[in-house]
Amino acid sequence: MMRVLRVLLAAGLLAWLATGFFIIRGNEQGLVRRFGRALRAPALSGLHFDLPWPLSQVDRVNVREMRTLTIGVASIDAQDPNGFLRPTGLDRVGEFLTGDKNLLNLQVQLQYRVSDPYRWICTREAPEVALRLIAESRIAEAIAQCGVDYVHPLGLNELRQLLSRDLAEAVDAAGLGAVVEDATIAAVWPPLEVKAAFLDVSNARAEKDKLIEQERSRAEQLTTAAEAQSLQLHDRAETEKRTQIESARGKADRFRALVAAMDPPAAGGSGDSGEVRNRAVRRMFLDAMDEIWPRLGRTLVIETDQPVDLRVFSETRRD
Repeated sequence: MMRVLRVLLAAGLLAWLATGFFIIRGNEQGLVRRFGRALRAPALSGLHFDLPWPLSQVDRVNVREMRTLTIGVASIDAQDPNGFLRPTGLDRVGEFLTGDKNLLNLQVQLQYRVSDPYRWICTREAPEVALRLIAESRIAEAIAQCGVDYVHPLGLNELRQLLSRDLAEAVDAAGLGAVVEDATIAAVWPPLEVKAAFLDVSNARAEKDKLIEQERSRAEQLTTAAEAQSLQLHDRAETEKRTQIESARGKADRFRALVAAMDPPAAGGSGDSGEVRNRAVRRMFLDAMDEIWPRLGRTLVIETDQPVDLRVFSETRRD
């Protein structure tokens, strides 16, 4: 009987000592508490042994888990379009004052993860409440520096980046043991009392943007048409330029040939050079008169009783 009792006591002692073994997963860190006092150094992934239960306890914290903290509530219309059965005071949750003294409701979702289990669990009695208070104060400060048009809805992207940076710095400075990864502005809506006015402003802004886009498109079309017309005129001028140059070159070549033909050595002697020159000049005169005469548009009246000398060139004297 005593032997059995000893075996049972030994088995119970071994089972009690085995409670000192614990496993930490790869995405976790363990916070070990000995006699109720937490150890500063976390237990990393793997198999560990410490004092058996209840002399020591282990709190496992997933340091890679992305947690979400929502500040403000969803839009009233998204919860209850008719506004019926709406909780009292819900309209005032998440209200922030802008820099130009306007009220706006915001819903901000904070994405964060725990980086230091000791600070997150032991330095704050309610770390999520402290994180919420820090986030609300930073959001209120950021909104107070912006105008209502910037928050709703022109500068949401810049405001989101500003909040993400400021909240990450504030949470790190507070020593909560958490890291803010991103801050997303999920919704922005005006108070119910001025919702109609905000809708009118939004419609007017949309109409203005539409007119601007229409005029910008019209300006681009006119610019394209003007550029095409300019290119067409330039091509036409280049073509006319080349035509005039080729025509001038042809005339110059013909004139050079004529000068060469009128040259006494090329004409075959001094006796025939005067006759060749006379014929060439006469031919040039007739060609010029043939081109100029139709442009005059006048009638030449010749009286029959008076002589008219139509000779232009006298005959060349031959020695």
